[in-house]
Amino acid sequence: MKTRFLASAVIFVFAVGFALSGETGFAWAQSKEAEFFKGKVIDFIVPYKTGGGYDVWARTMAPFLGKVTGATIVIKNMPGAGSLVGTNKLYVSDPNGLTIGILNGPGIVQAQLTEVSGVKFDLLKFTWLGRPTSEQRVVCVGAKSKYKTIDAMRQAKELVKFGAPGLGSSMFMDAALMAEALGIKIDLITGYETSEEVDLAIIRGELDAAAGSFSSKIDMVKNGDMIAMAHFGNVKEADLANVPHLANLPGLSSESKQLIDLMVAMNESGRPIAAPPGLAPERAKFLEEAIKKSLDDPEFVQLAKKQQMEIIYLNGADLRKEIEQGVHLSPALKKKFVDIVGKYQPKK
Repeated sequence: MKTRFLASAVIFVFAVGFALSGETGFAWAQSKEAEFFKGKVIDFIVPYKTGGGYDVWARTMAPFLGKVTGATIVIKNMPGAGSLVGTNKLYVSDPNGLTIGILNGPGIVQAQLTEVSGVKFDLLKFTWLGRPTSEQRVVCVGAKSKYKTIDAMRQAKELVKFGAPGLGSSMFMDAALMAEALGIKIDLITGYETSEEVDLAIIRGELDAAAGSFSSKIDMVKNGDMIAMAHFGNVKEADLANVPHLANLPGLSSESKQLIDLMVAMNESGRPIAAPPGLAPERAKFLEEAIKKSLDDPEFVQLAKKQQMEIIYLNGADLRKEIEQGVHLSPALKKKFVDIVGKYQPKK
């Protein structure tokens, strides 16, 4: 009788262990993580000032993430060095799940490849939680600009003034690569704190042009302050139907096409959300699912549509693949890329 009871107890223990290793175990782990986050504060780093596109995404998502996780989401704006200050801060934060950040994917990939001064992170070590969106990039000039088409820039004898917030910014990298791909002679002026400052300089006529995200430029295009001259990326936007895609411009050499393909590929990382390296897999999975549930919430979908925020979701694993592809260039292409970016950096 005692032997039979002992055997039953052993079978029960193994059954519980088996259950916890499958679906039930996953649910148990998730409930454990939910208990951890309940009542806590999650710092959500935005590597730019308030008011920009990244800030809008974070602040719009915050209440929905709070509802799903049970935590209070606090936005932490940490601008500087074309987003490198905030990205560095996220990288060295405690990997306990209480610090996350929305990053400039193309900008930080390009910054790491070119070993820009100030990069203190390794993109392959971040805990990638998902990408809420990937936007088309748009090349714009001011409404009063003498350049009305991208072809006019290609034919210009004088230097075309492009602006960018910093050496680690996607606006800087886009301008450098596009100039080389299209043979445009440019004066790439940096030092602006934000992309909004660049936009104001373009509207005032102090700069000729800049590249930027579709959502950050479309209102200025629609109200007549700017003209969209070209775009690149894999997202189809009805408002850009009559604007030429860089890849479809005439007279491109094979090298030009290669550079434009690189710009498009790097753009796929979009606006990713990450946590510091070393975050426990169960906690990372909980946060990843919280992000997905927030983006799927009908109320969030409605808000995003109202604010012209297009949801183009990518999960953490697929996002990591995009990041890896961006970082792992062939030696020849990486050298070409580094040489181009170095050409437009301020001379010491």
